[in-house]
Amino acid sequence: MRIVIDSNRMQSDELRAFLSLSPDNQAVLTDYAAMEAFQGNSLVSIQASWSVIRDFPHQVLALKGTRAAGLVDPRAPGIGKRFVSRTETKSIADFSRLLDLAAAGNLSVQKQLLQRGQWADDHMKSMLAKASDMNISISEFSAFFTQAELKRMRTNEAWKPETGAKFLDLVEYLTANSFGAHPDRPRWPHDKHIVNHFLYRHTLTYLVYMLRLIQRGAVTRKARLARNDAVDVIFATYATYYNGLMTMDDEAGAIHHTARGILSQVGARMPEDYMESYVYELARHLEGKPST
Repeated sequence: MRIVIDSNRMQSDELRAFLSLSPDNQAVLTDYAAMEAFQGNSLVSIQASWSVIRDFPHQVLALKGTRAAGLVDPRAPGIGKRFVSRTETKSIADFSRLLDLAAAGNLSVQKQLLQRGQWADDHMKSMLAKASDMNISISEFSAFFTQAELKRMRTNEAWKPETGAKFLDLVEYLTANSFGAHPDRPRWPHDKHIVNHFLYRHTLTYLVYMLRLIQRGAVTRKARLARNDAVDVIFATYATYYNGLMTMDDEAGAIHHTARGILSQVGARMPEDYMESYVYELARHLEGKPST
C-alpha cells in the first residue's frame, strides 16, 4: 500500500501503525508536505514532523512537484511511480541523519536546517500565490449551472444526466486551459487517456472542492483559506494515483473520495483505496491487538 500523507498526519500514531504493519507499506510525501514540515520554529517543527518518518526511512516516497507531474505520460503503466522523485526519495535517510546531528547540538547542521526552513517558507508562499488563483471562483462555477441544478447540489440530491455532463464538460474545458498555461506545454493525450492525466485529475478535484463549497452555501472564500484549500486539492489529486489520502481534515478526505468516485465512473485507472481494506487492521493495531 502507498498512501499520500497530509501534513497533519506526519506525526500521527495512524502513520506509525500503517508503516509498522508491513515493510511494503509506503508513505508518499508531496513537496508541500515537506515544506510545511518546516513551518513555525524550523528546528523544532521539522524534528516533530519527522518523528515517525525517521524510523521508516526506506518506506517513504518523495514526489515531484506539480509542474513535473503535468508532464507525466498518462498512457504509461505505473503512473504513480513516474511521479516519484528518485533523488529526493534517496535523500530521506540522509536527511534523518542530519536531524540527529541537529538534535545533538551540531550548530553547522542547525544553520543548514534554518536555511532550508527559510527557503521552504519563501517557496511555499510563491507556490500558494499561484495555486490560489487556479481555475474559477464560486460565482463562475455557479454560472455554468441552472438555479435548479444548484439547488440539487446544495441539498445533495441526485443529479440529472445533463448536470453530470455539464460538470465533465467544465472539467475538460478548464483542463484545456491548464494545458495551455503549463510552462512546458504538455501534449494533449488521446481521449481515453485524458482521465489519467494529472492536469485533468487536478482540475476535476478542484471542481469537486468548488461543489463542496456550493453545498455549504459559500459565496466567497478568503484568500488565506483558498490558498490552504488549494494545497488540500493537490494532496487529494496525488492520492488518486495511490491507495488513498491519510488526513485528519474531514473536508480534504471528502474531496478526495468524491473525486475518486467520479474518476472511477469515467474509466480512470484507480488503485484500491486503503480505507476499504486496511481501516479495520489499522484500528486493531492502534488498539494493540494482533491482526488476523
